[in-house]
Amino acid sequence: MRDNPCDHAASPDETSRAAERSDRQIDCIDVSELSGVISDAAIALLDAGGRVTAWNDGAYQLMGYDEATIGGSHYRTCFPADARESGRPERILERARADGKAEDDGWRVRSDGSRFWAHEEIAPIREGGAVGGDAADETDLQGYVWFVHDRTEERERNRQLREEKAFTESVFEAQPDIVYAFDADENYLEWNDRAPEVTGYTESELAEMRPLEFVVPEHRERIDEAVQRVLEEDEYVAVEADLLTKDGRRIPHEFNSARITGIDGSVLGFTGTARDITDRKARERELREEKAFTESVLEAQPDILYAYDPEGNLIEWNEQFQRVTGYEPDDLTGMHPLKFIAPEDRDGIGDAIDRILEEGERITAEGQILTEDGRRIPYEFNSARITDDDGSVLGFTGVGRDITDRKARERELERLERLNAIVRTIDETMVAAETREEIETAIVEEFAAADVYRFAVIGRADPATTSDGYSWEPAARAGIDAATVEEVLPSFVDPPADGSGTSPFETRTVQCYRHLHESPIDEWRAGADDRGYGSVAVVPITASDRSFGALVIGADEPSAFADREREVLQEFGGTIGHAINAMAVRRLLYTDTVVELEFESTDRGDVCIDLSQRGSCTLSIDHVLPLTDEVFVYYLTVTDIDPEEVRNVARDDPAITELRRIDETEDESYWEVVVRSSTITDLLGEYGARLQSKVVRDGVAEFTVQVSPDVNLRELVGAVTSAYPDTRLVSKRTVDRPVETRGDFRRTVESLLTEKQRLALEAAYHGGYFEWPTRNSDASEIADRLGIARQTFHQHLRVAQAKLLSAYFGGDE
Repeated sequence: MRDNPCDHAASPDETSRAAERSDRQIDCIDVSELSGVISDAAIALLDAGGRVTAWNDGAYQLMGYDEATIGGSHYRTCFPADARESGRPERILERARADGKAEDDGWRVRSDGSRFWAHEEIAPIREGGAVGGDAADETDLQGYVWFVHDRTEERERNRQLREEKAFTESVFEAQPDIVYAFDADENYLEWNDRAPEVTGYTESELAEMRPLEFVVPEHRERIDEAVQRVLEEDEYVAVEADLLTKDGRRIPHEFNSARITGIDGSVLGFTGTARDITDRKARERELREEKAFTESVLEAQPDILYAYDPEGNLIEWNEQFQRVTGYEPDDLTGMHPLKFIAPEDRDGIGDAIDRILEEGERITAEGQILTEDGRRIPYEFNSARITDDDGSVLGFTGVGRDITDRKARERELERLERLNAIVRTIDETMVAAETREEIETAIVEEFAAADVYRFAVIGRADPATTSDGYSWEPAARAGIDAATVEEVLPSFVDPPADGSGTSPFETRTVQCYRHLHESPIDEWRAGADDRGYGSVAVVPITASDRSFGALVIGADEPSAFADREREVLQEFGGTIGHAINAMAVRRLLYTDTVVELEFESTDRGDVCIDLSQRGSCTLSIDHVLPLTDEVFVYYLTVTDIDPEEVRNVARDDPAITELRRIDETEDESYWEVVVRSSTITDLLGEYGARLQSKVVRDGVAEFTVQVSPDVNLRELVGAVTSAYPDTRLVSKRTVDRPVETRGDFRRTVESLLTEKQRLALEAAYHGGYFEWPTRNSDASEIADRLGIARQTFHQHLRVAQAKLLSAYFGGDE
């Protein structure tokens, strides 16, 4: 609460005395004169007690009191209440009186109660008008002169400056980055605590350093250019470089610098921050590496990658997408997904895209890509919707995988299933067939009836009709006309030189001709176009390396007859060959009329002839038991030689791997001999012929062969004399065999016994297992010979005996 001048009105005596002093002062000091000397201050004259005696216009302008109002009032009227209460005005006067001058800064109060910040100066007035001076004599004090300067704005500016400085300093020191300032001559001016902490230099060392000294040598040119730019061209510059610490460490930093300019626009220097970007560089490196890895993975992808916006515009793709479709990048940008899909698949792919965008489904769909040059490639597409954090649909992306091979495998599996079904059906037919013609007809009809095949033709091979190979004579056909069979198919069996194939009679392997619509051979291409087949396979029909003919199969699919299908057909060709050969054996066993061929041989390629020649003895072959391919057990009766000598002679023959004497009498010995090589018995079996008898005397063999009348005798004789050149045909005759019981009995027994049971029974019989009272072979020896367990041999033998006795005693049953 400010003072009212009336509150301090003087008494009449005080007023009278004040007037007297005032008169004396006016005589010595004129306020107006002081105002002319000091124009920016409020000036007042005070009497010795501190009351106002004179007041200039400056005082009126500053404090609002006119001279009439304030006159006679104590000058403490202009102080705030707290200052008055504390006696501050009086202390200021006392200090001025004692020291000759007093200065003070503080709040002062105007007449309207508002406050301003004042700087005041008070000096004592001595006797004679002297101002100032020490208080040598209390009696010469005449009053005071009071100067008041308004410093409110200056104080506010200073306060703001202090606050700004404090704020700046706090920010400066709180900054986690290095903060620096250099003058225009690149002298270090200021830095924060991070500078010595990071660089390792002391404060005194920093003060002497230049900007480039903090940077690794290879980055100094870059920093120097940045400094010159900020001083001369740009107000703000950001640059990255490695900071070099005192101990030689390199730390990547980002330097952000700005120009310092004076009020007149002159460049005073530059300041900025240096931020450690080690982590950022590491993250950037990781991101670059991750991006490079991702990009390399994406570009190495054999699949196509794509991304579309919600309107169906292609926005992203990998190089594989471009390679597959054949379009240039400029053409691909913005293309609709269905543009790449074959017309027949567009509805399905379009529905899948709608489900992705509208329902958010992850979709797997198949369709054919339509390339720029019109090719169709089967693809599987796996796609998903793209959304942002708000769930807005940005489009869809996905992967497309070429499923050409998978589709081919699926078709191949389908064909294999059909082929296996065909083979099973034909196998059943071959078991029941009575003639070769039945087998051949069943084969071609079954293949032609299958959906995956177009036609089938089976032909027989005749090696004797030509001097340079086999001829192929069609025997049965289905699904194809006779003209094509006669005019086109023989060229597949015996292909031309430019046909990139080989006759199956030479290779004994399946020959395949695919994509015939594109074949360079005119007749193959024309036949495929006219009759609608795309591929052909030629299957050799063989058994024991003997060729019976070839099966030619046509298929719709241009890429049919792949590896697995070819393997099945290869095996099937062997099955047919063995079936035809087995049929010849059955006819030999069951026919009433056979052809007997008598041969004479001195060819020592035959193991029995060689053994007889070297041992100068006589051998009689009682039975030959085939175990596996090229492994046979001979049961021999040997005369005119000591048994031990037989062992010595047989030991030198590499074809004889095992020798066991079964029995011995005074004149002869009975032997079991294991032969591991191709034998005449094996050769005869290929033609359904059987060795009826064979006797060898001193290396000269006479043997009789029985064969079915419908076997090609010329081919059989040629095969024997070719394999054993020192062999000649002595005679040929047709023999009627009795009809009564033997064939019927053997047929019955053969039908009852399995192969394993028959082998067990034969080995036991010829091995002397049934000799009595002393067996020539026990069960273990016979089982070892057959390569089975003793218990298994007993089981097979008991079952075989039961079946044999059943056939013998069972009569018509």
